Amino acid sequence: KMMQNVHLAPESNEDDLYSGYNDYNPMFDTEDLENDVAFQQAARTSHGRRPPVTAKIPGTSSPRPLATGFGAGFCSATLPSSMGRPMTGSIQDGVSRPMTAVQAAGYTKAAVRGSSFDPLGQPRGPASPLEKKTSDSLEEKMRQLEKKVNELVEESCVANSCGDLKLALEKAKEAGRQERELLRQREQIAPPESINLDLTYTVLLNLASQYVANEMYAEALTTYQVIVKNKMFSNGGILKVNMGNIYLKQRNYSKAIKFYRMALDQITSSHKQMRIKIMENIGVAFIKTGQYFDAISSFEEIMSISPNLKAGFNLILCYFAIGNGEQMKKAFKNLIDVPLEVDYEDKYILLNDDLHTNLLIEAIKNDSLSQIERERKSLAEEYIMTAAKLIAPAIETSFAVGYDWCVDVVKGSHYVELANDLEINKATTYLRQHNFNQ
Repeated sequence: KMMQNVHLAPESNEDDLYSGYNDYNPMFDTEDLENDVAFQQAARTSHGRRPPVTAKIPGTSSPRPLATGFGAGFCSATLPSSMGRPMTGSIQDGVSRPMTAVQAAGYTKAAVRGSSFDPLGQPRGPASPLEKKTSDSLEEKMRQLEKKVNELVEESCVANSCGDLKLALEKAKEAGRQERELLRQREQIAPPESINLDLTYTVLLNLASQYVANEMYAEALTTYQVIVKNKMFSNGGILKVNMGNIYLKQRNYSKAIKFYRMALDQITSSHKQMRIKIMENIGVAFIKTGQYFDAISSFEEIMSISPNLKAGFNLILCYFAIGNGEQMKKAFKNLIDVPLEVDYEDKYILLNDDLHTNLLIEAIKNDSLSQIERERKSLAEEYIMTAAKLIAPAIETSFAVGYDWCVDVVKGSHYVELANDLEINKATTYLRQHNFNQ
């Protein structure tokens, strides 16, 4: 542009023009650039940041030449690559162009590897939002259905506790239908191992229990059979106790004994109280069928493991049924020795010199625990009195001698006050026999 503004004079020659121009502005002299220290320093600095010789010129398969001078390096390699297209950091012919212009700002090749960094700051728009699972997916439907089944089971139990047995059964049936639908859906998308066995067990057990509460014993037995026969329910065998209870209510004693014994085989010795209760039911069923010796075996085993009032009294009844007086005496002593696990009335004696302790004793005299203790003691006295009346005429030659034996045994136990009651019963028996003197 500066050369276009120069007007040639007629008397001037071309050499004078160029010499005058060079004298005017020697900065633009291109002939001595190789000896220009400042330019060569700038060229060397720029060349050191350029791609290696293996880099390719965009659009061609020829490599970029190194910039060795102004005429060759700057014009043939630098202009097409730096000025011929925008530096967007894109990949040309499989080679990623390095961001040499932004290294001073802290950017590195490792930081942008695999990304599309744009040094010009061109907007790309917001990132697409994460994909959300739709609420109507099959898995979500199954979770909601499982939650509904649990709610129905809970509502059934609540209705039963409130005495609405019909509503409880309806809720249990609806829970069963929903649970079967859940199984069908889950089998379509998941392997059988993913089935919630605990939920299935709960639904079936609750349904059977509601059948029993509504005295629909046949339906209850069918439901229990479904659980017992399914080997996937590891603890299903214990429900044979429930089936034995149903047969006992139906007075089908032989089947009741059979299921009780099968249940007993399923229960380990660590569950001692459960085994004791099952053996008691077996003994009662044997009494109902008149198999007293088998009943005696059950009750004697109970009294040797964990003595209790019911088993002791039933054992006396069995010995009375077979007429074994000596065993009746032994069983009566064992009945009296059964521990009640209660505190006796001496703990409620007031202390005259301690007001605070007296207030505490008055407070606990009639609390709920004291009432339970009194009820347990009253039951024990009833069992002892009934057993004494029963065996007194059978254990000795006369009822009077038998009563005297019972009175002596009672006096040596915690039931001393029962001795007077037994004396009155003895006198009443004399009155019935018209033996007024005695």
